[in-house]
Amino acid sequence: MLPTRLPHSSIQATCRHVPKTSFPLTSRRALSYTRPTLAATSIRLTSEDLKATTPLAEKLRDTGIWRTRAPSKATQPDFVEEQTKRRTRTSSVPKSPSVKGDKQRVHLVSDKLGDDIVSYIGPSLERHRGCDIIDINPGAGLWSSKLNDLLQPRSHLLLEPEAELYTPFLKSLLQKSGTRLVPKSGILWKDLLSVLTPEYLPHQTQHPRGSEKLQQRNDTLLVTANFAFHPKKRFRMFDSITLMVLHQFIESIATNSLFQSYGLVRMLIWTRFDDKTRILPRFMQRRGISAVLSELYCDHFREVCGTANGDPLWFKRETQLEKASSLWTAQRMRDAGTVMPSGRSNESYREAVANLEQGIAIVPGSSVPSFDRPYHDVLSKLKEKNELAEGFDRHTDPRYKQMQRYQWRENWEVKRHLCLYEWQQRLDDIVEAKKSGRATPEEIRDMEAAWHASMSRNGAKHMGEYITYRDNLHFMRQNPPVMHWDRRDIEPLAVLPDEFYPNIECCLLDLQPKAVHPLMREMGPNSNRAGDSFELIMRSMLSIGTQPINKALAALWPGAAEFIIPRWHSIRDSERGGIDVDSSHASLTPRMLNSAQWAELLDLWMQWPFRPSFVDLIGRSQDEGTVHGADTDFGTTIDL
Repeated sequence: MLPTRLPHSSIQATCRHVPKTSFPLTSRRALSYTRPTLAATSIRLTSEDLKATTPLAEKLRDTGIWRTRAPSKATQPDFVEEQTKRRTRTSSVPKSPSVKGDKQRVHLVSDKLGDDIVSYIGPSLERHRGCDIIDINPGAGLWSSKLNDLLQPRSHLLLEPEAELYTPFLKSLLQKSGTRLVPKSGILWKDLLSVLTPEYLPHQTQHPRGSEKLQQRNDTLLVTANFAFHPKKRFRMFDSITLMVLHQFIESIATNSLFQSYGLVRMLIWTRFDDKTRILPRFMQRRGISAVLSELYCDHFREVCGTANGDPLWFKRETQLEKASSLWTAQRMRDAGTVMPSGRSNESYREAVANLEQGIAIVPGSSVPSFDRPYHDVLSKLKEKNELAEGFDRHTDPRYKQMQRYQWRENWEVKRHLCLYEWQQRLDDIVEAKKSGRATPEEIRDMEAAWHASMSRNGAKHMGEYITYRDNLHFMRQNPPVMHWDRRDIEPLAVLPDEFYPNIECCLLDLQPKAVHPLMREMGPNSNRAGDSFELIMRSMLSIGTQPINKALAALWPGAAEFIIPRWHSIRDSERGGIDVDSSHASLTPRMLNSAQWAELLDLWMQWPFRPSFVDLIGRSQDEGTVHGADTDFGTTIDL
């Protein structure tokens, strides 16, 4: 069971014994970061990335597209013999010397993984049976075949830029009725737009701007694409072309362009495991503009399958929040009757199911926070060995000093986490006193003043730790939670590297667009530019995302805060994600805003009689260097 709520007195006594100077200089990093769970992926393909464990992987290997440099042991007899066998085996496969291919592409090659995905999300795909499918980069064709077998589409367009290379792989699929191979690229907009025509999609109708049908779901069209590349493909200022294309696909929902000109069209997209971290973040620190836009434009945005080890990032969210998120997902899956395929669960899901069966409820913020650290496992093993050895020799055994050092760190973190909990507990008491009316206005002002004075005595590092903890907790306490990750209705299936060729773990993203706020659709010529202005507003405010809302609005344009703040009621309503505490340390900040609050901000902005024009906003953004804002990779939309 989780620890119960601790009394103020015991925690305050602990915090009084932790002076500012007792925290190491690396305290903020220690709280906010942890080691990545996956090793950094090599930029260059190695022989370890090219293990062919399925017949389809062997067929891809035999094309000769993927080659690696000979390892240093190339002169060893066993290695030479193996290479000779491989050349003999591949020489029987006829290859045209004129065929070239992109060896950065990654393909699904596991028939079992394809079947598991279809059985997992098959019920939600049933509404697309008999639809039209636009399939970008089908490549080896395994995923395309699985979708075709399930949905029996009336038409299936395969946009394959390397048609000559992959036609043998797609041969059986091309024999099915309605399937058509189009030798064009799906990420070159001129090629893609040439396919979005009655010639290729005779059953679909593009709706004019302003039509109500643009805001209705179109289940007769489904888009799937494979944008998994290793190494990442770069384009101009973008470190990953996949991120750029994903961002443009999401923006097309608001502009009703590309596929979304036929209505709200669902998209199933394969990417590398690390290409989704900015657009589908698992914690507040990574929630930038693209993530906020996906919350505004998508009914659901979920990860169907992915790495079992979590995101390979330094940031780490508080353990209780992670467990609560997994528990809620397990409950949603149980309520919906969703069954996890055998062998596909990760450790967090298994723990959540166990908690669910035992009736354990996890309430975010109800106990002292903790953070899983790699050194915890090391310390635990050292303690076990110390007991077995009846105590390490403190003078001669280096393990004793290592164990002592880790124990000191653990003790120090426990004290620090007690302080974080006490600060948040007192803030919660103020909010509850206001909501319940159990305290007079004078008493509430005294509580606010005391809390503010207490927080002001903390150093910048300690405040940074608390703000990060508070903001992540704020996201989880709302109903529904702010981020798509915490709203997910399925837990991602765990994949293995050798289920792809080359052996790079990938993930499948499932995006279902929703009706967009009318003002956010006002983009481009012949509009009031509300949507264009909104993106500039977001970039400006998120570039100073930890500043109070009133300061962010004042920096955006003079007079904006004076007009908007008094009328922006949701930022003070705790039921809608607001905070109503008179202290700069408790103020709502831009990065804490949920999608409904962003929409309300846009409404108020357009009501402001003295708002600047779109052109003036662009000029100010460029002068202040905030055009790119929080997601610098997505500063502009570029057509390839």
